[in-house]
Amino acid sequence: MTYNETGFRPFYHHFCVFPLNGVTKPLLAGFPGEEQANSVLVYGYYDEERGMMLEVIAATVLTEKGPATAPTTTELQACFSVEEVADDEFMYFSDENKDLFERYGEKLKTLEKYNAAPEIEETREMYFLDNCREKEKIDIVKVYLLKQELETEECKVQIIGTGDHYFKGILLEEPKQDFGYHKGEKIAFSIQEENDGTIACYSDMNPRMNYTSADLADGKRLEEAIKVFNAERSEKNVIAVLELLRDSMVWVPYTVKMSAQDQDRLNTLIFDENGNMRDTDTLSDFVMKDETRMNPDILKNGEQFFFPAFSTKEAMGEYGNHFARVQKPFLEVISMAKENEKKPVGIVINAFTEPFIFDMHIWHIVEKMPSKIQ
Repeated sequence: MTYNETGFRPFYHHFCVFPLNGVTKPLLAGFPGEEQANSVLVYGYYDEERGMMLEVIAATVLTEKGPATAPTTTELQACFSVEEVADDEFMYFSDENKDLFERYGEKLKTLEKYNAAPEIEETREMYFLDNCREKEKIDIVKVYLLKQELETEECKVQIIGTGDHYFKGILLEEPKQDFGYHKGEKIAFSIQEENDGTIACYSDMNPRMNYTSADLADGKRLEEAIKVFNAERSEKNVIAVLELLRDSMVWVPYTVKMSAQDQDRLNTLIFDENGNMRDTDTLSDFVMKDETRMNPDILKNGEQFFFPAFSTKEAMGEYGNHFARVQKPFLEVISMAKENEKKPVGIVINAFTEPFIFDMHIWHIVEKMPSKIQ
C-alpha cells in the first residue's frame, strides 16, 4: 500500500517502514546500523508549512521474520515529505503495546514543537473531513462559498479552530466573485452531507438582515433564533444567534450584599418588634448608608462554571425571584464573564427554558461583529 492509496492516517503519529531508495538512503547517513539496513523506520507528523512529513527514526533490516530496527540517535535529524514517497510501498506499525514509542521516546521529543493546539488536533481526528482535505496538507480543506445571485465557488481554507457546530478558517485564495470576503480573512463554515453520502464544507456568505433596537427589546427575536438553532445546529443558524446577541440587552441575576448596619436598619423597616411584617410602603423611605456589593450569580455544571443571562426577566422563572435582576448590554456581559473570578467556560442564555451556550472560545467573534442595528 502507498500514501496515495491510504491517505495520511496510517502515517500521522504512527511508525512506518520504507525500503531504501534514492530518497531515503542518503538520509540514513550517520545513523547506527546504516550499513546493514535495507529499509528505514520513520514517524509521521505534520508541519504547517511543509505538510505531512516523515522523520527518520532508525535503520531497519527487513527479514522473513519481520523488521529489525537499530538504535537511534538524537544527534542527527533527517526528514522528508510524504510527497516524495507518495507512490512507494510502505509497512505500517500499529505499535499497540507502545514498544516503539518507549524505545524511541527521546527521539520523538524532538518533534514536540510540531504539536498542534488541542482543537486543531481534534479536527484532525474528524474522519468525515478527509474527503475535503488536501492530500499532503491535512489542515487545508476545500470549502464551497455560497451567496445569493452568485455561482457556488470552491476555495481552499486553512482550519484554525472550531466553534459550536461550525469551523473557523482562513481563506487561502482570492474568490473569483464578490462574496464580501478576501484572501487572508477569517470565515466560518460547516459541513453538509451530499446526496451520495459524502461530506462537503460550505460557507454561507449571505448578508444578515438588519433590525432596530425596538425589534430586540422584548427578547422574542433572540428566543426564536435560539429555538431555530437548537432544532438545526447549522453555521447559518448559530451566526444568526450571535448577531442578535451582539446587539441585545439581556438580564443578569445579582446577589446583593449590604453592610450589617444597613441590613439591621432594613429589617427594622420590614418587621415590627413582634416580628410581624410592616406595611411595605415604608420601604420607600429606606436609603442605604454604607457600600453595597452586587455580584452576578454563577451557575455550576459538574466542575464547570457558566455565566447566566436571560432574554427577559420572565425567562428566569422561579430562579429569578431570589436575585436582583439587572438589564445589561450583551457586550458588557462578555466583559463581566471574562473578569469573573470563577472563570466561567461559557455564557448560558435562558438556562432553564430554551438554553444556548455561548462558548468562551468564540466570545471574541461577537465582540468583533459590526452592529446590525439600523
